Amino acid sequence: MNGIGTGFAWRGLSWGHVLVALLLGCTGQAGTVRMDASDAPDAKAWSESATQLAREWYPRLGNLLSSSDLVRLPDVTIRLSTTYAGVAAASGTTIEMSAKRVVELPDDSRGVVIHELVHVVQAYPGGSEGWLTEGIADYLRCAVYEALPLEQFPRSDKEQGYRDSYKVAAGFLLWLESGPAPGIVRQVNAALRKGTYRESVFKERTGRELDTLWNEYRAVFARATPLPSVTRLWRHAKGSFELQSDGTWGEFEGGKKIWTFQEVGRSSSQIELLDKSRNLRLRLLAREVRLGNSNGWSVLYRGEWVANE
Repeated sequence: MNGIGTGFAWRGLSWGHVLVALLLGCTGQAGTVRMDASDAPDAKAWSESATQLAREWYPRLGNLLSSSDLVRLPDVTIRLSTTYAGVAAASGTTIEMSAKRVVELPDDSRGVVIHELVHVVQAYPGGSEGWLTEGIADYLRCAVYEALPLEQFPRSDKEQGYRDSYKVAAGFLLWLESGPAPGIVRQVNAALRKGTYRESVFKERTGRELDTLWNEYRAVFARATPLPSVTRLWRHAKGSFELQSDGTWGEFEGGKKIWTFQEVGRSSSQIELLDKSRNLRLRLLAREVRLGNSNGWSVLYRGEWVANE
């Protein structure tokens, strides 16, 4: 899912923020984007589409994060590597990505391109706040490019959970942009670039400490729908999750069991499942199943509990 060519790409931004981006959209601030796929012939089609995407979005990202000390964005090289073991990483003006992963997960990898381009734009000095560095990158990827609604961002129940970074921090930033502090992402980005960032900026903008704002954000989603009295069968359009006689959970498609999960946790509103063989975690909630990954929790299925079976 992406926001290319649609108005939905700007969801979650203040109108002032959007207006600046639109007014500056054709200023030519950005350098060129080059894709080096010489090491990955199997990814040729993906690299061509991703190059077009990067060239379209690089100047947009620069405009959305523009500050007085950013005159022109540098040229960028995106390199696909068959030996790179991670997902992707930006170092200076070079982005290295796993060629294997872009072939296996082409759509998600386009989102990764957006995230890493943000890091090139950020160009923060060493020692910057990591949760903001990654949170801003995922905010622009998920809230702007992918136009995810706030309820689909993963949340942490921990105190100072925003420090979990990535999508958790991105959801918090989207909430701030949408109400308590419009324009905060651009303001914080400018301070981080200059090395002048202080946590007090949140209180200056809102009158509340950062941790107080986080607790307010947590409270918005604290009223989760409780589990029903009977939790044996959770059904979605393609299949179901069913409690087995031995206490495990089976995932079924077409009437056949395809995977087995252990129940490893339960609260008043969710059941957490684990497939050890695949290191896969799921959460069964009232209306959705969420998949756990390195970026938090995302919606895998939508459905509901069946009380009578």
